[in-house]
Amino acid sequence: MSVAPSLDRTIWGASACAGAMALAFYLASLAPGLTWAHQGADGGELLAAAVTNGVPHPPGYPLYMLALQGWLSVVGLLAPASDLAWRGNLFSAMCGSASVALTVIVAGHLLPVRSLRWLWAFLAGMAWAISPLLWSQSIITEVYSLHALLVVGLGWAVLIKPRQLWCVVAPVALGVAHHLTLILLLPAALYALTVGREGGRRWLRPSLALIGATTLGALIYVRTPLAASGLSPINWGYADNWEGFRWLVTGAAYQGYLAGSSLAAIAGRVTTWAYVVTEQFTPLGLALGFVGLATWDRSAPHLRNFSLLWIAPISVYAILYHTRDSEIYLLPVVWMLSIWMTVGLATLAEWLAGRMGKVTMWLASLTAIALLLLATTVRWESIALTDDEEARRYLAQVAEVLEPNSIVISLGDRETFALWYGAWGDRLLAEAAPGLIVVNESLYQFDWYRRLQRDLYPSEPGVDVSIAHLIETYAGRRPIYFADAPIQFEPDQIEQIGPLWRLVDFR
Repeated sequence: MSVAPSLDRTIWGASACAGAMALAFYLASLAPGLTWAHQGADGGELLAAAVTNGVPHPPGYPLYMLALQGWLSVVGLLAPASDLAWRGNLFSAMCGSASVALTVIVAGHLLPVRSLRWLWAFLAGMAWAISPLLWSQSIITEVYSLHALLVVGLGWAVLIKPRQLWCVVAPVALGVAHHLTLILLLPAALYALTVGREGGRRWLRPSLALIGATTLGALIYVRTPLAASGLSPINWGYADNWEGFRWLVTGAAYQGYLAGSSLAAIAGRVTTWAYVVTEQFTPLGLALGFVGLATWDRSAPHLRNFSLLWIAPISVYAILYHTRDSEIYLLPVVWMLSIWMTVGLATLAEWLAGRMGKVTMWLASLTAIALLLLATTVRWESIALTDDEEARRYLAQVAEVLEPNSIVISLGDRETFALWYGAWGDRLLAEAAPGLIVVNESLYQFDWYRRLQRDLYPSEPGVDVSIAHLIETYAGRRPIYFADAPIQFEPDQIEQIGPLWRLVDFR
């Protein structure tokens, strides 16, 4: 399905330049440590799970855990004094910048023009780099920057190397082992691999390749039960058995988010989808994207079909999966839009050059660069995290408050995952309060969590029953703190100390 038969050195140079610039850009805006910004509360949990060889929230992200563990160890050897969360943020920056470099390669193949093809491809990569979704996820510890790299890798394999099926195996297998939403891109991948093939069995080999790659990726999930059997304090599903493994990998706890939405709620989600997509490149960029799609509609209908198959399933999923951060799943849509937009811009510039001279092509490219710089400047304050201190300040304040043998009861994700990071990641809280026990109230509804508490604290009876039983058992024996203001107590029974609430009178 590739348009251009080969790449010259200018494209490779543009790719290296874009990747290096994106990395420098992400480093300049990188969060200095633990952060809650950009829906990044999960970072504390992911880091704590990596350090303790645990299993994070569903579906467990086995590939990310393996990669993050290796990365933290290597950077720890090279810079032993570096902040643990900063190392995780740096990993995201590396993945994001690699996806930018690879995007230039893909765009260089797909652009329908020859003049300044390297420059248009470079602009595609940089537009992708500064899109708010990718930018925000490339400067925090989260799974989505690696997901973006694997998504672009899949696009490269099926668009540029469709005849070499072995190239598809790696991005599909790794993608399935990392984030299961990559499966939604496989219909587009299958289409790309079958277009132009002759014979009655043209679907057979590509289908077998995708099935084999998916199976290979599924095998990497063996990491989950192996890690679960090691009794890490971060052990979602306690998946050392089939029931726990199934609960974790299928995301059973989240399936309610996919059902029960009213038509009004779905309409609202469609509006959110439209806003997020438009926000990435502004209405002007979206308009150029439609020009690019129209160009493919006229000259390369196979690319039109592929791109629509690429964005449709993931868009429907993001609309129906009603969570606070489901718009992040639109990363593949944003990537495709960056390609559309550049195709539209290059096509428009070439059309103008044919009527007004080649100088207009340079003017168009310089205007595009100026607009990218303007967008970066305007967005810097709201996206860059160089001065972000909220989560780190929270942990420091908690460390000042806690006493030895404290029990901390949390509820929300932000506080819970930050506390897990402080207790088992960088161990700031564990060192400040020896004997610390951190429990999450909402997780007590699950059998696996109660079992986990029983195995983690075998000498602490009552910690595995319920929050009410835990309070009744340990009030007066251990300091008990709440990360969120408890509503079950009278005002004179609790006292706010720093960011926590201490139980002072239980009756």
